[in-house]
Amino acid sequence: MKCPRCGLFNPNEAERCDCGYDFRKGTVEEPYFRQAFPKQLKTALLVLIVWNLIVGLASLAEGDQVRMVLTLCWAGVTWILYTLIVARHYWAYFALIILTLPVGLLILVLANRREVRLYCLQKQAHP
Repeated sequence: MKCPRCGLFNPNEAERCDCGYDFRKGTVEEPYFRQAFPKQLKTALLVLIVWNLIVGLASLAEGDQVRMVLTLCWAGVTWILYTLIVARHYWAYFALIILTLPVGLLILVLANRREVRLYCLQKQAHP
């Protein structure tokens, strides 16, 4: 049977999915496993941070204040989206990809979308 929450196929006799969805109760319990924050996503985000640093330093060297302010604003929004992904908001993953195009395509290529989704679906230990 297919889990309505994460889409994982489970044996018909399964009581709970790995994501924590209880088939009998229709509720989400503590998952059997903990999905760590995907390493590939960490790598892609590190690339974005380095890219931000390069653009910011280039703007500073040229004395282009408008470009520097835009780079700082872009870096702030990127950081906010990153923290939302860590807080398990799946939509922020796609927003980050769109915001950082074409560099954001690296996130899509490197990070396993399923791992990110399972990470975001996990019930947080602290509400």
